[in-house]
Amino acid sequence: MFGHGLGQLLNRVQELLGPSDPSCLTCGRRTRLTRELPGICPACFRMIPWITSIRCFQCGRAIGCPDCSRPGADERAFVLNRSAVMYNGPMREWLAQYKYRGNERYAELLGEMIVRPYVQLEQDLRVVLGNSETSGFHSANRLIHAVTSVPVSEARLQERGFNQAEVLAQLLADKVKLPYVGLLRRVRHTDKQSFKNRMARLKDMGSAFDRDPNACMRLSQIAERARGKRRAPLRILLIDDIYTTGSTADACAHVLQSYETELEMPIEVYCLSWARS
Repeated sequence: MFGHGLGQLLNRVQELLGPSDPSCLTCGRRTRLTRELPGICPACFRMIPWITSIRCFQCGRAIGCPDCSRPGADERAFVLNRSAVMYNGPMREWLAQYKYRGNERYAELLGEMIVRPYVQLEQDLRVVLGNSETSGFHSANRLIHAVTSVPVSEARLQERGFNQAEVLAQLLADKVKLPYVGLLRRVRHTDKQSFKNRMARLKDMGSAFDRDPNACMRLSQIAERARGKRRAPLRILLIDDIYTTGSTADACAHVLQSYETELEMPIEVYCLSWARS
């Protein structure tokens, strides 16, 4: 009897002194964490609204897409977009924790999540290209040559202390072993796009971006590696946190294509976003 009671006491002391289960980043519960993504529990992982089936090949939306069926949609400067998740209530809260409240622990989580649509984008790109490009840089299966991000204004940078899209882009570039280059700058501060309708977004983004004057030399070096024997395009991957109407992606892609003159080669822009609204 005494030995049994002592054993229970020792077990209780070990529980108190030993390491406890970590807290889930997103729900706060003390529990075991999933191995699928950093910092979250299996329950939170299961509720992620992954985009696994694409209805619109261009914008990557999982449901019917009115934006891409409108006249002029086929004139967008980017080729296609892929996104990790649908932008529902829980995902809105996750992004708010990172983007607006400065919870840096979310950066690793979102950065890991955005790898999924990158894999999907590469698969779709291989289907489109077939075996047409096998020389030069493409022999190493580098279908995307450089990663860049949507810039924020100085005012927004001062407000948040960081550019969330740039952090995600750098994390992705490191994971997939691609060069990250800051190719764009924001020349006009705009109000928060989440408060605007589609027409207001399109009008607002028209002249908001320009080229980064310090980027051309670095991009030229990447272009030389990508050139090969064929006149294949230089493919740039543009990263943003949310894709809504495509107005931001289109405005940035137009500016990125202006590098074609100096590089003397065509440029294709592909987009990758963490969420698709």
